[in-house]
Amino acid sequence: MRLLMTRVSAGQTRGPLAIVMALGTAQTIAWASSYYLPAILAAPIARDLGLAPTYVFGALSGALVISGLLGPRVGHAIDTFGGRSLLVISNLVFVAGLLLLSVAHGVAVLITAWVLLGIGMGMGLYEAAFATLARIYGTHARRTITGITLIAGFASTLGWPLTTWLEAEYGWRVACQVWAAIHIALALPLNLSLPRAVPLDQMPQPSARAGQRTGRQSETFAMVLLAYMFAAASTRNQS
Repeated sequence: MRLLMTRVSAGQTRGPLAIVMALGTAQTIAWASSYYLPAILAAPIARDLGLAPTYVFGALSGALVISGLLGPRVGHAIDTFGGRSLLVISNLVFVAGLLLLSVAHGVAVLITAWVLLGIGMGMGLYEAAFATLARIYGTHARRTITGITLIAGFASTLGWPLTTWLEAEYGWRVACQVWAAIHIALALPLNLSLPRAVPLDQMPQPSARAGQRTGRQSETFAMVLLAYMFAAASTRNQS
């Protein structure tokens, strides 16, 4: 009852583009510092700990299993309370996992760190972000979901070079610590800037004509972002 009586916050008036940019950037950081991290750091981590790289990739696989198992509970929590708080908590969990990973000197701490990262992934990657947008925009969320997907597609393009440079200059432990700092300094404030969820009885229900118009707008928005991605990739390859 309390949820149904909640008013839409002032932040709800923010345009969808601002929300797409904020959540898209936060998602880029989340993916780059978790799922894409072992591609660069598995070898140095394994070498430093005296393990085979398969241990690190195995830990990532375990984290993905944990993320999948958390999915239904995370979805239920977002349906009930909205996703902003959950995304913020995921940043803190990512920070804890990355910092723990940075001080790992054995298998036990390595696995524990990836358990935390798996929890963060379950709470803070695409599924949680899309469910959050659905709670904010209801049936109008498709356009913003498309934008988030396209922006976060740069996670490997941006994350791998940064992680590679950090590891080469300062070592893999500092690389993990820098990603933790990026979560605190950038991703967490961006998730905090998201509007609160609209109460369930106030979710917009568009007419058939409005749905058609929204679909056309979504296609235009997607084409603009795709054009930007291809242009950016072309410029990067030429350089």
